[in-house]
Amino acid sequence: MAQDTVDDGAPTQPPVPTPGDVRPVAPPSGDEPADDAVAQALGRLDELDDAPLSHHVAVFDAVHEALQERLADAED
Repeated sequence: MAQDTVDDGAPTQPPVPTPGDVRPVAPPSGDEPADDAVAQALGRLDELDDAPLSHHVAVFDAVHEALQERLADAED
């Protein structure tokens, strides 16, 4: 597979996403969440507003695990 090159012939590297590149996803329209388990897991992120930074990793891990479990349930 050919790589893009600049004028000097050196290969260019693909851009690396940074946190500023992430675009928020709009919640589903309507009063009810599309999936209660997902809404509950994502609701845990609200805890981060007032939580110390050291608590963020535990919340991220819990949310990630809950979303993985929900995804596994959907595949069954």
